[in-house]
Amino acid sequence: MKPDKFEQTVENAYHVSWYIIVYKLIAGILECGAGIGLALFGKQLMSLYGALIAGELTEEPHDLLVTISERIVPNLFTHNTILLIYLILLGSVKIAGAIGLIYKQNWGVDLLVGLSIILLPFQTVSFITHPNLIDVIYILIGVFIIFYLTEFNPKAWISRLLLRIIILK
Repeated sequence: MKPDKFEQTVENAYHVSWYIIVYKLIAGILECGAGIGLALFGKQLMSLYGALIAGELTEEPHDLLVTISERIVPNLFTHNTILLIYLILLGSVKIAGAIGLIYKQNWGVDLLVGLSIILLPFQTVSFITHPNLIDVIYILIGVFIIFYLTEFNPKAWISRLLLRIIILK
């Protein structure tokens, strides 16, 4: 399958893959949508969750799924405001960065690389505390995107970023 002219222009201009743009755009839309969905329908989801758990416990009092979900789901709704702000901001930044890459803007690359670098320690701690294959894949994709967007030369990217910051002042 041959890439179209617009896709080739974006990839050649900024060493940006169309796949990275689509990945970040979809991830941003899903995260922002989840945050907005929790904001709008959080109370209804919690009552639905309570009804489903009650139904499961009447059938099987020691259900494994209920035991696991009771450790996770109530915490999501307890820290609802923090989670909403996090999801909406994270999704919005990813969407903005992807749009910046589409329009061949330096700030799009800087935004996505900076966001990935900021999130990397949190993802690593999450993996260390609860190791699983999904976290490994997610961390590796994030590291690859960082290196790919910086053209496998992070030192040069940092120099260009600092130069642009100094020029703006």
